[in-house]
Amino acid sequence: MNNVEKLIAAGEKCGIDIDETQSRLMVLYMEKLLVMNEKINVTRITDEDEFIEKHLIDSLTCLRFIHHDAKSILDVGTGGGFPGVPLAIMLPEAEITMMDATGKKLKLIENICAEIGIRNVEFLHGRAEEFGKNPAYRESYDCIVSRAVANLCLLSELCLPLVKKGGQFIALKGKNYLDEMDDGEKAIKVLGGKITGIESCLLLQSDLVHVIILIDKVKITPEKFPRSFGKIKKEPFPG
Repeated sequence: MNNVEKLIAAGEKCGIDIDETQSRLMVLYMEKLLVMNEKINVTRITDEDEFIEKHLIDSLTCLRFIHHDAKSILDVGTGGGFPGVPLAIMLPEAEITMMDATGKKLKLIENICAEIGIRNVEFLHGRAEEFGKNPAYRESYDCIVSRAVANLCLLSELCLPLVKKGGQFIALKGKNYLDEMDDGEKAIKVLGGKITGIESCLLLQSDLVHVIILIDKVKITPEKFPRSFGKIKKEPFPG
């Protein structure tokens, strides 16, 4: 079974319908990223089977939770382009923006997308807390997704100011998410969000459980948020 077939089959097991064209494009992205990864370290996952599971399939676990009318989707802390690139391939009618503080990584993703013909993408180089204060970006996205490793409280302060009222924030978290829920839920409420669901996703060939936390933006975020990153890191969330 080649990689295109493996990805389609993996999607079927997880309830994700990936057609051959979409699979070929994702596999091509993987191949080109792994070649460039030898020059610019973007991912520690270099085994193709592991890449398919832990980058491509994992990125698509949030696909069924994205509102059907979401046209502007922002991937905060995209890293190697996940979940942004797989979502762009699966949602060609939406505009996917990938944000990262590391310019080299972002430029690499941009170059690969241009080379293989992924057009519905944009790129933002910088930090989420800076864009969250910028009127051009604040409260402007239908949906924000993030696989960032930051705790839920911090991540919510970075992401929710960028979501428009009526939009959604989807956080992909690890299995220890419960440790973050008390503080995270308080912060989400203050920031204008409301947790509407928590979904567990078991990856195919490992015991890694990922949790998807679904948050609706029900109110405008107070102007004082987000704070500077230094304050977010050092000072408890002012509930």
